[in-house]
Order: sequence, then structure tokens, then C-alpha cells
Amino acid sequence: MTPPTVRVSPTVIRPTPTATPTPTPPPRTQIFRRLRQDEPRNHDFNRDLYCGGEPELFAGLVRLSPDYDVRPDWAERWDVSADGTRWVFTLRQTPSGWSNGEPVRAADFVWSWQRMLDPTQPAPQAWLLDIVGNARAVRRGEAEPSALAARALDERTLEVELERPAGYFPLILGTAGLLPAYRPAVEQWGDRWTEAGHCVSNGPFRLVSWEPGSGYVLARNPHYWNRALTMVDDYRVTIAPADDPLLPFFRGQVDFAPVPLAQLPEVTSQEVLLEQLERSVLPEVWSLVVQPDTPPLDRVELRSALSQAIDRERLRDLVYGAVEPAFSLVPPKVPGFVADEQLATFHRFTPLEAYLRWEPVRNQQPGPLRLTAPATNDQVEETVLLDVAEQLRTNLGVEIELERLDGLDWDRAVANGAFQLLWWRWPLPFPDGAAVYEWLLSRDRKTLRGLRWQHEELERFLTLARTETDTTRRLGAYRQCETLVQEAYVAIPIVYPVSTYLVQPWVASLPRARNGMLVGPGLLFNRFVSGVVVRPRAS
Repeated sequence: MTPPTVRVSPTVIRPTPTATPTPTPPPRTQIFRRLRQDEPRNHDFNRDLYCGGEPELFAGLVRLSPDYDVRPDWAERWDVSADGTRWVFTLRQTPSGWSNGEPVRAADFVWSWQRMLDPTQPAPQAWLLDIVGNARAVRRGEAEPSALAARALDERTLEVELERPAGYFPLILGTAGLLPAYRPAVEQWGDRWTEAGHCVSNGPFRLVSWEPGSGYVLARNPHYWNRALTMVDDYRVTIAPADDPLLPFFRGQVDFAPVPLAQLPEVTSQEVLLEQLERSVLPEVWSLVVQPDTPPLDRVELRSALSQAIDRERLRDLVYGAVEPAFSLVPPKVPGFVADEQLATFHRFTPLEAYLRWEPVRNQQPGPLRLTAPATNDQVEETVLLDVAEQLRTNLGVEIELERLDGLDWDRAVANGAFQLLWWRWPLPFPDGAAVYEWLLSRDRKTLRGLRWQHEELERFLTLARTETDTTRRLGAYRQCETLVQEAYVAIPIVYPVSTYLVQPWVASLPRARNGMLVGPGLLFNRFVSGVVVRPRAS
């Protein structure tokens, strides 16, 4: 119908129409599709750190940034006593948090930690809690679970007493092994509690579906306190076909895919794919541990020659970038990592100098050097290990006896010190220098107990670091620890393992450290998907 008009002049004027608001388009759903090479056993990190599940289903007291900075998660704040042994965490006051709408309570963490320590079925990461009062006794069955020095003072207050100061305690809390479990689901469903339809989670995502052998789907948890943390709405995982693991990526069916070692030569040789390749150095170090009281390795100049005889760049090229040369015992990005020219000179490849240093030993016609290593390794590690042995044989001019041990024999050699050289693979249990200096090399070391080496100055700096909650001052102490250990050549860093990924061009952002390095999905940094942004695909 034609609207009425009023003629007041030759100009025709129409009434102003009623304004109609422009419809706001609904926000675009961001879907992130990831390829995995392996099928998770379950998602129960509280029971088994190595379950292979999705850590972003759950959230702990704190979370870690790509640089391993500690950020509040379900604990909005925490207070530490003057002596560094009493920690009080205050949880967020929210009406819900678990994906079924139940609130997250302090008691959830107490019960989860007690479950980890269950002596009838201790979690493989349970020893991480040994710094908590009575945890070791609970884990060994020498005390009741209620004796654990972690108490819910009320629904929002968790009190933890440590056996001694540990400024790195929040970094342990931020790892996947300290994620909580939902007690009612565990008690109702037992080992099946993380299956689709049973799983109750308190992290950024919830489990929607899971088809074993095919994949699973996660969606945002509407009850998670920090829903703005992630831009991804739906997270879909595909299990790679065994016969052609990268086929889903090349068909555009996934956005992000790990590259298996067997396909690294082909992928890295194709120029068209180089712009889509991303590498992430893992928080892990492979090293040679030297027994320093065993001739001829009781002479520091001969121990230093071991490192100078190894071409680390060659190792990287040999496995198509699946490792990166290591000059510090603490991996990159981890608090305590040291990168300076002074340390690099300790391990510079100078084979002629190394050969000449060993000349007096060769003239005495000694027996072979014994290199003790695990009986089985993955393909990358085995390739690196064999080449290290060959480089030592060639560049020092001495025979290398490769001793292979497995199971209890390996454990006894490490515990009793029955080795000259030990091939040591160390995935850090938490991202801090203490996981190397204190847990491997201190007087009270957790492992490598057979290493017959101590250093009083190292103990002094570690004591300073334990009582220090300020990161900058703690890192200063670690810098001194690194120098002391490097000068002694009792633990010689060789390489850091690297994961390689293919990324589709429509992935706009991935989690990165301050230096721009990609931080891939893992057990220490477990908020990978939360840092992903996906653009619309070109039509």
C-alpha cells in the first residue's frame, strides 16, 4: 500500500518511516579440528598422568601460560606463610563450575589428591605430592588418607602444609597430573567415569561424544568460570588412519596435525609445505650422565672432551629436525633455562681438541668406555643414541661399549651407580629448574641416586631457591646452579626433543611463548586449545 502524502509545495514529502533495527548476525561458531596419532585410554589424569586424554576438560587451582607463568584458575588467590611451608588457597565464589552445574569446592582437591596417593593404586605422578606433609607416608600405606596435610577449611578455602619450603609448588599444581576428578562420577562409574555420557569436568570444555578408533568431540563448558579464555566453541579430534596418518590434513579435514617421524623427510622436502610447518621444543632433555669417580672419567678435562666430541647440529639434521641442540640442562621456555655464550662454549664441537685430550688415555690402551642405555627407545631417540656413541668412538679414538638394560636391571644401575656413562632421558615433571637441579642433582635427589657427585655450593643455591617465591630471584639462584653443574661435566646436555606439526592457513593464532616459539599440546602446558583462533575458510 502506498503511504499517504501531504502536498504543501511542488516537493513531495513522505512521512519518516519507523526505524527497523538491522538484525545482528549470530556470532560465528569457532570449530577447531585436530589430528591425533594415538587413542586416549581415558581422560582420568588424576589416576594416570599418561592416560593420553584431553587435559582441557579439567582445571586445577592454577594454570600455566605458554611461558609457564603461574595464573589463577579455580583459586582466585593464595597466601604463603613467612617460612614458605603453609599455603592457603581461596577458591572462586561461583554457583557452578563442574559441567553438571555443581560448584567446585576445596574438598574436591583434597579428595583428588588422596585418590592419587592411594597405596593400592597410586598414580604414576603421585610422588609429585611428596613435598606435602605426610604424602609420602600415605602413598606407602603408612598413614591414613586423612593424615595428608591438605585440608578444606570450608568450601572455598584449601590449606596445604609442605614438609619444607618449595617456591615452585604452584608450578607443580599447574601440571596435568594435579587436575581434579569428580568424586560422585568416579564412585558411580569407576574406571568408566570419563566416558561420554559419564564424564563430569570443571575445565574450559566438556566431553560431548567419543567414538573409539574414530575420534571425539568437546564443547565449551558453560559453567567454567573463565569462559572468555578460549575462542573455540567446538573442539573435534580425529584419530589418524594407521596406513596414511596425514591424509585427513591434506584433505582439509583437520586444522592441526602432528607429523610422524617416518613422514618428516617427505614433508620437510616439499617447499609448498614449509610455510605450514611449526616446531615446538618439548620440556625434556636428553643428556649423558657421567660417573665422576670412575677412571679415566675422574678427570674433568676428559669429561669436558666428551661434550666437545659431539656434533649436536649433525644430530638435528640426522632426524630431520626432530631434536634441537642442547647447551643447558633446563629446556627452553622453562624457568631456569640459561642461554648465553659462556655456557655454549662448554659444549662447542671441537673434535680435534677432544681427540688430543684423550691421547694419554689411548696410549695406555684402556678398556672400552661403557655407555649404559635403555634396551628400547623410540625411533628418534635410538637414532640419536647410536650416533652419539659413534661420534664418541670416532672423535675420541676410544672404543665404546653400548650396554643395554631394561626393567629392574635398568632401575638398579641408576640407583646403584653401576655405570660409567648413562644415557638419560628426562621429561621434566614440572616446568621449573628445580625439576633438574633439585630432583636430579641435589643431595636429596629423587632419582639418579647412584650418581656419586655432590657440591656444597649447589646445595646452598638450592636452599635459597626453595624459600624464594619471587621468580626473578629464584631464577638467579638457578643460574648459579647451571654454571656449577656445567663446569663439573657430570650431566652433559645433548639435545631437546621437538614435535613438528602441520597447520592449515586458516588457523589465525596458536599459543606461543614470548620469544614467538610455538608451545604445543602437552602435560605441562595444558591450555593449548584455549590459545587457538580459527578464521573462516575461504569459500
